[in-house]
Amino acid sequence: MPHSPHEAMALRREARDALQQERFDDVDRLLGEVEQQWLDGGTPRFGYGWLLATLLEPAQDLPARLERARQWCARQPHSPHAWAVLGTLWDRVAGRIRSTDTIEKIRQAQWDGAALARDHALAAWLHTIARHPRPAFVLGRMLRMACYLGEPRWLQQLQRGGRADLYTAQQRQDPEAFAAAVALLAPYGAPLDELPALPAVLAHRSEEAFEYAADYWLELALSFRADDVDVLEIYLYYLYPRWGGSHALMQHFIDGPEASRLMLPQRNRLRVVKERDWLWLAPDADDAEAIAEQEQAYRALLDLHLDASTRAQVLCWRAMLDYHLGRDEPQENQVNWDPMRMTHARDCLAEAFALDPGCVVDEGMNALEACAHFARVDGADALFAQVLASVEDWTDSAHALAWLAAGRQSGLFGFSADSALAAQHLQGALATADEDGVELSTVAANLFCSVSAPAGLQMLLQLAHAGDPRSMASLVDLYRGRVAGKDFPAYADPVQEALWTERAIAAGDLVVIYNRAWQLGEIFRETPDPALQQQSRVLYRRCVDEAEPHDRVWRPAHMNLAVLLYQGEDDNDKREAVFDLLGPLWWRGDSTTQAWAAGFLADVFHFGNGVPANAFLAKTWLDRAADAEPDNAEVLRMRPLIDGQGKLFGASRAARQQARDRDKVDLRSWQLTFGLDAVPDRHDVHPV
Repeated sequence: MPHSPHEAMALRREARDALQQERFDDVDRLLGEVEQQWLDGGTPRFGYGWLLATLLEPAQDLPARLERARQWCARQPHSPHAWAVLGTLWDRVAGRIRSTDTIEKIRQAQWDGAALARDHALAAWLHTIARHPRPAFVLGRMLRMACYLGEPRWLQQLQRGGRADLYTAQQRQDPEAFAAAVALLAPYGAPLDELPALPAVLAHRSEEAFEYAADYWLELALSFRADDVDVLEIYLYYLYPRWGGSHALMQHFIDGPEASRLMLPQRNRLRVVKERDWLWLAPDADDAEAIAEQEQAYRALLDLHLDASTRAQVLCWRAMLDYHLGRDEPQENQVNWDPMRMTHARDCLAEAFALDPGCVVDEGMNALEACAHFARVDGADALFAQVLASVEDWTDSAHALAWLAAGRQSGLFGFSADSALAAQHLQGALATADEDGVELSTVAANLFCSVSAPAGLQMLLQLAHAGDPRSMASLVDLYRGRVAGKDFPAYADPVQEALWTERAIAAGDLVVIYNRAWQLGEIFRETPDPALQQQSRVLYRRCVDEAEPHDRVWRPAHMNLAVLLYQGEDDNDKREAVFDLLGPLWWRGDSTTQAWAAGFLADVFHFGNGVPANAFLAKTWLDRAADAEPDNAEVLRMRPLIDGQGKLFGASRAARQQARDRDKVDLRSWQLTFGLDAVPDRHDVHPV
């Protein structure tokens, strides 16, 4: 059984080789042994759950791994582990479809698409449960899924003894919404079309258990593995306020019977999870009270009796707080570092490293990088090298692998140069970067700016030639003579800049695409060639179509394209600007963006350019702009016009017109203003 990271990696390589060679019985034996250790009470960092999640090589994209898992299940249908892996991959698909920057900005189609992936995961885990005498692990995953995306109706129908209807009712109720969800699922597969039989252990469920679903799955999982701190932690997480719970409920659970038999370090682990909910949000640098509260909370947590891995985690979080508060950027690209805070961050990371090097890589790498290479804290560079050396033989971290590649390529950080090993590390970083959420181009830029310019340039070129769009974009900046906010005039090269601009656009880097669209617009101002404007529009449209709301180009691309379309003579273009661009800016933008969009829409509906003039909608949008940003210039300009100020009886006339126009709003404009599900309480709504 693996007792160290090195042993775990060796076992995973053995399992991967066996799977590649279709020695399925050997794969089952290896997975079964690791799972048994977990069932017997072991909780190693690199245990059964980690092995399931990483068994299939991340060098393959997620659709390819899904297909391999399907083939494994088809060849080895009696294996509970094959189905468990398939369900784990579908769980990852659900997260990828639903994922965005904040929960408030997730579209309904994302929830629906994630639910379709959830159904695949649950169906796979039902196969596992039917084939396993102690399916504690997948029951814990069923608990998480029930809390995360809810229980599907078909599962409840099966458990009530009825016939399951997968999607007939959903398609009939809202075919467009279902089609949108299916489109999001399409890169990974089609909706589930067949259900497995309900395992006997799930056949008896009371009506009360349907009402309290999380409690049902928790009790069932604990019945197969008592005192399972992993499943208790899952349950506790979904008591966070953002999921409808509260910190009081979380404390009640920790003090309650489910956790009463845990050892003290395990129970304290739950206390750490509870506090992490609010400690996750670092306070503003000028909020002394909030800073003091967080620092006191960290002192209290570190005074608890914690296992080594949990203590290391808390220390890394504390270091990240220092990193956040120790970095001051009074103006763009001018960063000052607080030496006391960054020294404290180094001390926390040094203690965490002594307890669990892998935790520093997973939780504290950004802070350690800053201590060593930006703030230049004494001793941090040596600690950085020690951390990398300690995990070189076993890390899966894209961030660490990128730095290891630099060390092995150029002999940095005390490593001996080894080009073959450097290439292997960089390939591993490329394979895992997307799922880790790591921008390798940022690592390369930091390497260039703060450690070694030749090594950084070499990594950027390697990443770019491997197809990384962000690294291509960094090369565009570099060959303009500037990267990461710093000037490097010696590297300016217009020929290389043009070459990498075209490559980055072809590779789909949205920042380069946006910058090129803006540049064409600037050229058009001086040389009014319609072809230039059309090219600019096409590139902005790519940004609008491909960017997510949290992407940096999403907002300016919507704004600039809206202006371009609205300035033309084509009413279709103007309606596209109003409904397809200004609408999303209002519904999904920040307050400044909302003020801009609402002011624009107030002007649109007041003058009726491209859409019918409507005083009621103009007034509604003006008020919204004022609420979002009271001193907005557009509000101040439009207020007298829309409210009839400065005219005899102007205000009363404007109010009467607004009341009359309320009944003249077409359906599309109404839904733009009040939401896609909004239906006006009248019968004379006209289509656009």
